[in-house]
Amino acid sequence: MNILITGATTSKAYQLERLLNRPDEIILADSAELPVFLLKSKRFLKIPDENASSFVHELLALCLDYDIQEVYPLRPQEIAGLASARLLFEEYGIKVMTPADYSFEESHD
Repeated sequence: MNILITGATTSKAYQLERLLNRPDEIILADSAELPVFLLKSKRFLKIPDENASSFVHELLALCLDYDIQEVYPLRPQEIAGLASARLLFEEYGIKVMTPADYSFEESHD
């Protein structure tokens, strides 16, 4: 089972990676530019920008390609988009780890 954690350029991603304590199963991803040497390893992925209209569908395709069964989005836009697409991911056996009733507007209050 593989796990995808977004926000690979943030310290939160590495804190979560340590908490999950399954280093052989974790893939870190980000829409921000990552150094080429990181992208050459199988532990890092470039994902689409969370503001792109196709973000959810492109991320789902990546999850299927890399046999990912859990996704931990860390950026507010990613959380909002994936929380609303939770059922779509579940149809493919992928758990999206976000609050069920999350909306982007609530995150800025």
